[in-house]
Amino acid sequence: MGSAPTLPQGMLGGDYPLESASDSSRRSASSQAPLTMRYPIVIEAKIDKSEYGVVVPDLPGCFSAGDTLEEAIAGAEEAGLAWIETALDAGDPIPPPSSLEAIRARPEFAGWILSLVTIDPAALDDTVERVKITLPRRILRRLDEEARAAGETRSGYIAKLAIGR
Repeated sequence: MGSAPTLPQGMLGGDYPLESASDSSRRSASSQAPLTMRYPIVIEAKIDKSEYGVVVPDLPGCFSAGDTLEEAIAGAEEAGLAWIETALDAGDPIPPPSSLEAIRARPEFAGWILSLVTIDPAALDDTVERVKITLPRRILRRLDEEARAAGETRSGYIAKLAIGR
């Protein structure tokens, strides 16, 4: 297996709340799996014909819903990943996950179901990779002119176009 992905520098303002030390020490260096980030979620019980509502308390405004618990949890995982990607693209810091105990102690979540979602850091890998693209010369010339006018390199300009900045 390859090495773990390179995560954005300072993404969580320090250490990532990842697997426990005992989890990682059980693996040999050659078989080490990529690290994962686990965020607590709270699930509001389904009432009558409503859906299960899910909130990721550590990611403000991040929520999801689903007809089943499985759908609700899967939706929360997708929403969490989208939230983190959007924050990274905007240059915003990523809040570290709280402990389940800290979330359980919050009165606004009394009676809610607690669970965890896993965010795969490989999906957030900012490792620079060289790519070869093929473009018509007229498009490449236009791209280079726009990059120069923006004070960017061609690669930097393409990257900013891709993330909508």
